[in-house]
Amino acid sequence: MLENLELFFEQECTGLRLDLIMVGVSGGPDSLCLLDLLVKTGKPLVVAHFDHQLRPESGREAQHVQELARRYGLPFVSDSQDVRSFAEENGFSLEEAARKLRYRFLFDRARSAGVQVIAVAHHADDQVETVLMHFLRGAGLSGLKGMAAVTLLPEFDPAIRLIRPLLRNWRSEIEAYCQEHKLETVDDRSNLDETYFRNRLRHRLIPELETYNPGFKQTLLHTAASLGGDFDLVAEVVNGFWARSVQENGSGYLAFDLSALRTASTALLRNLFRRAAFYLNSDLRDVNFESVERLVRFIRHGDLASKDVDFTDGNHAFMVDGRLFIASRAIEIPSPYWPRITQPVELMVGQPLHLQDDWRFLVQEELGMPDLEAIHANTNSFQAWLDADTVKGQLQVRSRRGGDRFQPLGMPDGSLKLSDFFINEKMPARARTNWPLVCLEGEIIWVPGYRSAHRSRVTTATRRLVHISLLKSKN
Repeated sequence: MLENLELFFEQECTGLRLDLIMVGVSGGPDSLCLLDLLVKTGKPLVVAHFDHQLRPESGREAQHVQELARRYGLPFVSDSQDVRSFAEENGFSLEEAARKLRYRFLFDRARSAGVQVIAVAHHADDQVETVLMHFLRGAGLSGLKGMAAVTLLPEFDPAIRLIRPLLRNWRSEIEAYCQEHKLETVDDRSNLDETYFRNRLRHRLIPELETYNPGFKQTLLHTAASLGGDFDLVAEVVNGFWARSVQENGSGYLAFDLSALRTASTALLRNLFRRAAFYLNSDLRDVNFESVERLVRFIRHGDLASKDVDFTDGNHAFMVDGRLFIASRAIEIPSPYWPRITQPVELMVGQPLHLQDDWRFLVQEELGMPDLEAIHANTNSFQAWLDADTVKGQLQVRSRRGGDRFQPLGMPDGSLKLSDFFINEKMPARARTNWPLVCLEGEIIWVPGYRSAHRSRVTTATRRLVHISLLKSKN
């Protein structure tokens, strides 16, 4: 089985262009075994080597791989970068930094050479270690299914496929092949360094688990394969729900129909939010359970009107106008869902005042006895009736200022900080800075969408009314 890659190509690579394959070769037994097997298929190959500069001997190893490529009569491409410095500059672990730079190199060179398939030498032991790592860190099906034999890595390229022909073969089989065929492998001493998480799993945890179940690795491999099938089934359901629930997407954000989310099962929400995390950052390797569960709790029990919640990787979630947004905190999302104003403007009777995003103010005077019953029954918080005799002077619309206070309707004595009013009324935090306030000589007399001021209330003594409305175009 180890030497029959034609069967792998037939079963796993249907429809892929195999006229030229790039092979990632480190010089260790895994990659040399893969290279030798691929050479025997007769397919055109390009040997690619990346020097991580993590060990003094890495330069010599690059030369060794180049010499092997020459002996096979194959083209050779390489690159060398300081992985340790890259990790420190970007806050990555050493393993993650090495992966990013290595794959960036492979996919960049593949594009340049017109290669559509990159072969790497991950094997069954790597699969067991990967699944176990994901389990310990907290992962869903996407992590517990492990690596796929053929996959896309959109963070590096949307079209070039990564293939893993040795994924069903154990390290012991590969090492036996190298010995039998006298392949000149390189001994990577870093594989023994237990400061690396993967190495601690390999040399400590897995042998300990095998004392409980001698067939532990095979069992975990079968479990990963089974979960891979489950993942495909779940993905079909999630894809359908995604299409129904996503109402808007843009650079760095997604908007979901909140009513649809509230009808979904917890399991479906978990999978939906995991997908959202990867959608917003294709560089993510995994999403931890608590990040997803925090968002599920937000949907089920959160105070959606006034709060937001941390999600993952610099993203957060909040609700606006019946939509749940998941977005990067670093971007400003378009906000046509609430009114906003950036500079003070005068508000004149009978003259519409147009704001951004098709919002507009209208002010009208009304004579005669007020219909108190109708006014008190008003359910549209974007219109207000005020006593005209208390509204004498120039009206102005502005955003909030430091030190603003407000005496809302129903508070006959005193006032409160405007910021406390916003919190009490559960105004979305993102809306507060530029929310339009109707003022008279600096004093707030109406907060559209919420309440008017107590001093301007309509009573049985009122003889003239001012009707103010804030309207949103439906176009």
